[in-house]
Amino acid sequence: LVARRVVLRPWLCAALAVALLLVVVRPSPLPRIVTGWPPPDWRVVACDVGQGDAIVLAAGPGRAVVVDAGPDPAPVDRCLRSLEVTAVPLVVVTHFHADHVAGLAGVLRGREVGAVETTVPAGPPGQRRAVRRLAASAGVPLLRAAAGERRRVGDLSWEVLAPGPSAAAEAPYGNPNDSSVVMLVRTAGLTVLLLGDVEPPAQRSLLEAVPDLPRVDVLKVAHHGSAHQDGELLRRVAPRLALVSCGRDNDYGHPSPRTLAALRAVGTTVLRTDLHGSVAVTGTPSDLRAARAGPR
Repeated sequence: LVARRVVLRPWLCAALAVALLLVVVRPSPLPRIVTGWPPPDWRVVACDVGQGDAIVLAAGPGRAVVVDAGPDPAPVDRCLRSLEVTAVPLVVVTHFHADHVAGLAGVLRGREVGAVETTVPAGPPGQRRAVRRLAASAGVPLLRAAAGERRRVGDLSWEVLAPGPSAAAEAPYGNPNDSSVVMLVRTAGLTVLLLGDVEPPAQRSLLEAVPDLPRVDVLKVAHHGSAHQDGELLRRVAPRLALVSCGRDNDYGHPSPRTLAALRAVGTTVLRTDLHGSVAVTGTPSDLRAARAGPR
């Protein structure tokens, strides 16, 4: 009955055809117009990948450096597609636990990737082999991060603060979390500290190794906001905005109420992917803002 009436109205037919085309093709401005996501001037995004980490750093139109890839290829691929990222000059794997590396294939899928950079050989050997295999099959060079390394891609720059020279010897016998690549990032005037999953021993070592560690605008909280945090480090960097990447109803109790309280005690606003979905940081040091995609 409806079809007969529609067919008799050419303009309505045309409007429905255009609407169907937009839904199927989804031209790039459409999701942003409809949902407001992503904000056009995003600089840092914590992707909602469940119980894991995937941080995206803007490096120019369609380009981004990706730090970790979450536990599954689909969510990180979906996040990068929503951000219209088609080229990834560098993927940093902070350490080899599955919740940071098992989604790597989703980053490599359909994108031009310059290199994959990893930490010292610590943690599950199966995940290390998987990273080597994926990089080799994609024809992407595999690099090793080390403290003191400095890089720049467009307006994005960063310094690797850890792991230090002793990590290679200690890591096979210690906690793989403490072998995480730690990065101090600068973008659009913002200072961002990415801590991977380092726990209190490595956090204290970081304070000793980098005595001039600055206050930061944005902190990616270590280990999904677990209770294992060094209070002095949080007080030293005193972030204005903290990003906690964790899964809804996870079995680990992340983020810890104690960690959230410690962050709020230094005046930090906390955003969590389990509650807020993917989170995009925008603005400047004088006008720091965040946009939320909403939980999946």
